[in-house]
Amino acid sequence: MEFLLWSTARSVLDLVKFADTKAERGVMNKKRLLFPGMKRLKKWASSAWRSEDSGVDHTPDSTEVMSTNIEVGDAYKKSKDPEHLPPANAWQRFGNGVRLVSQVLASQESAFGFRVACATLSIGIVAYLRDSQAFFIQQRLVWAMIMVAIGMTVTAGAGVFGFIGRIAGTSIYLIWYIVDGKAPGVIVLLFVFTFVEFYFVLKYPRFIVIALISMVTQVLVVGYELQVQKVGVQVAQSSGQPAYPLYELAPYRLACVAGGMFVAFIWTFFPYPLTARSQLRKDLGASLYLLANFYSCVHTSVTMRLNGTEGDPNDKNSPGRRLGKARAQVFTKELALLAGLRQHSAFTAWEPSLGGKFPRKQYDVIIQLVQNVLNYMALISYASTVLSDKDNKDDPDQASWIKNFGRLVKDISITSHELTSILSLLSASVSNGSPLPPYLRPPEPYRLSAKLEAIDPSILHVSHVAEPGYAAFAVMQVASSLVSEDVGKLIE
Repeated sequence: MEFLLWSTARSVLDLVKFADTKAERGVMNKKRLLFPGMKRLKKWASSAWRSEDSGVDHTPDSTEVMSTNIEVGDAYKKSKDPEHLPPANAWQRFGNGVRLVSQVLASQESAFGFRVACATLSIGIVAYLRDSQAFFIQQRLVWAMIMVAIGMTVTAGAGVFGFIGRIAGTSIYLIWYIVDGKAPGVIVLLFVFTFVEFYFVLKYPRFIVIALISMVTQVLVVGYELQVQKVGVQVAQSSGQPAYPLYELAPYRLACVAGGMFVAFIWTFFPYPLTARSQLRKDLGASLYLLANFYSCVHTSVTMRLNGTEGDPNDKNSPGRRLGKARAQVFTKELALLAGLRQHSAFTAWEPSLGGKFPRKQYDVIIQLVQNVLNYMALISYASTVLSDKDNKDDPDQASWIKNFGRLVKDISITSHELTSILSLLSASVSNGSPLPPYLRPPEPYRLSAKLEAIDPSILHVSHVAEPGYAAFAVMQVASSLVSEDVGKLIE
């Protein structure tokens, strides 16, 4: 605890110094537009032609919060083709391009798009039949088509949640009767209700579609009634749609939305359901794989800092700087996946169960263990920065202890990637539903303190307890033991 408090105080002090530096340079006094540089523009242009992480804006439905596309790497997503060797000439490369077209058409995205098209056309076919064309126009079934297009979701759990929310959002049309249909009062109340709904758009992005449907419903229904008051019933009916009073128009609108949601619900499960449970298992396997990558980065970083081969941290091409950038990217992806896992776990409660009960509690325990292991690894990575801190090396007393500590560590081989292998096996087991190899055990925490005391008993003497390097070493030892313990629980 003392080490963590000391580290927090140092970080706050560095932040204050950074803010003071900006204030002294007059940066905070200037007001100007910030434009992206050429390097950033090149990255944006190149990202259009390769697989990258996507945000919530690129998902089929914004209510599926954190269902982002996390790029975990080719080693996880791409497998060896046992039927084809790598192309050796231009004709074979052309053949690979032709095969790529079929792979795109067979992807999950294409299958989902085909479902949406079928669901939309199942309502739109009414407009193309002679006997039902007038009914389609008069009863405004185009609203139902729009609800299908924007209401379908990839997973069934998110679909049920979204359907209920959209139907509830459509039922908000009472502002007309609060002011007895008076135009000035209706306009004012419409502004107030829209203001409140935009609060949910900004504060709770996963309800953005529900809030937008509520706003669109209010504008359409209230605007139509105001139009009828202004131009009259005969002009309003010139488009072929009858003019209904609000107490009839609003239920018609609600019926169209409910019908569209029902059609979307059917096509979410037909011909086979895409459940949040399968997505949860898939993302959990990817999360374990990223955790293995993160541990590998942390292990290499600690080894480089102990051996003094990290290089200059201010040099962008130094090994430590490049490894730190990769470690931060993996850490960010893992956090995004964990948030998505919790969201998928919550959506499983909305899915109807056929057969045995879904083991949600077990999945929640596994997600929490993955979160714990990630936190412990991040703590190890942060604590090891003290061993290569320039401020500590400038202090003669602290530099002497850290130098002796590093010299002793070089004499001991601490390289072990067993944990990386175990996490990769766990990832493959969860993703494919296959059993783990027999007699698989978690790696024992490395007893570095015992080996160091055997070489130099004074290196870990209590007299060095006030030195940051000593406290950092203790944090790393405790955290590594907790990592081994939680990985053992994951195997069980």
